Amino acid sequence: MGIFDRIQDEIQLRDRREGITPADLLDLSPPLRRLMNRITREGEQTAEQAAEHVGQPVAEVRRMLNALAEKGYLEREEREEGWVYRVHFAHKRGRDIPPGIWSALGRRTKE
Repeated sequence: MGIFDRIQDEIQLRDRREGITPADLLDLSPPLRRLMNRITREGEQTAEQAAEHVGQPVAEVRRMLNALAEKGYLEREEREEGWVYRVHFAHKRGRDIPPGIWSALGRRTKE
């Protein structure tokens, strides 16, 4: 089993998400993390550009990029030069504020 087969298996095991968080990036295998970091730094990449960076066949890298897009980690857009991929970051989740916080704060300010 080659490295791209293992990476493909890793991608398949991940749940579908609405974007990727910095913590998710740290959780990726080193080859996937390098690819995602490259796309993040460049802003966007075609499969050909990404394949040149990782030194692998375009078809394999395109499959990897499409799998990452299906998982919600990348967005893809079709242009004249082909598909362009960019990182889709997840929105920061707000924290739940306890329901009684405002009344407790109101009492504190009156004291």
